[in-house]
Amino acid sequence: MPTNRDLRAQLAAASARLQEVDSPALAAAVETVLAPRGWAALRATDTDGTAGPNLSVLMDKAARDQIVAAAKAAGTSVTDAVNEGYRSVLAGEYTPRKPVRARYGAAVEKVNLNVTPALSLRQRVEEETGMSAANVAADYLMRKYKAGPYAADYAADSLPPGTVCNPQVPRAVRDEIRSRAAAAGNKVTDDVNEGWQKYLDGEFTANLPKWSDTSDMVNLRMTPNDDLHDKMRAVEGVRPLQVGIAYVLDKYDIDPGAGQ
Repeated sequence: MPTNRDLRAQLAAASARLQEVDSPALAAAVETVLAPRGWAALRATDTDGTAGPNLSVLMDKAARDQIVAAAKAAGTSVTDAVNEGYRSVLAGEYTPRKPVRARYGAAVEKVNLNVTPALSLRQRVEEETGMSAANVAADYLMRKYKAGPYAADYAADSLPPGTVCNPQVPRAVRDEIRSRAAAAGNKVTDDVNEGWQKYLDGEFTANLPKWSDTSDMVNLRMTPNDDLHDKMRAVEGVRPLQVGIAYVLDKYDIDPGAGQ
């Protein structure tokens, strides 16, 4: 068996020979494999045997249509892209995100995208990630083709509201928070959910607010998502509502001493 260096030299010689015998198409195929990351193009054609059983991948219709069109334009199949994603997961090159929960009652049309990825890859991905193969496929396809939550103009749906919370803040700070959130077209509850998720993902480090004047404290009413709230409570030493408020202050660049 040739070494990697020998194999490259032999493939280069094969390409040259194919040119000599007037087989430019075959020579080009060899050159494609020899090019930087050419192995990725070759690996994308490997189906690990035969196609597996049908897998229905549920997603927004707009994302489905974008993915199908982009794969067609790239000259590949959606199934090959899913196999590519599964291999990336198994190689530790990509970590799938859990599905984004849609806003409660949101009327977003959902459809199935049917693919037939290799059964061996499908089973291994489920074993190693603990996620359904369909969810992994959906996340990778949207990530690859910049659809759904990976689109540049994506606006995340609100999570279902949870239990009413009334943390206290200085009146001037509460008014400033409400004013800036309204001006941005946002809801404070959604901002707190966003902050909690970023905190859990390691994307936000909270500097807990220190009020300069506590003589006029009022409630800042919010209804953050219960599932996220439970996750925050499970983090040792964390005060969830204080983290949420810290994120809102940071997001809108509000001084804890506002109005003082």
